[in-house]
Amino acid sequence: MIADEGIVRVTASLTRSQEAALKELAQRNRVSVAWLVRYAVDLLIDGIEETQLPLDLRGRS
Repeated sequence: MIADEGIVRVTASLTRSQEAALKELAQRNRVSVAWLVRYAVDLLIDGIEETQLPLDLRGRS
C-alpha cells in the first residue's frame, strides 16, 4: 500500500505516442495514468527474476 511505503516522485520522458496510448488506456479503464505507471512498474519488479531484459540491470545501482 502506498501510504505504508511512502511516496517518491519520479520523472520519465515518453514519446508522444506513448503518452497518447497511456492516456487512452487510462480513460478506457477508468484509472489515472499514474496508476498505470505504478502498475507497470510493479509488473516489471515482480517479473524481473523470470524476464530477460535487453539491459543488464543487476550490475547497476
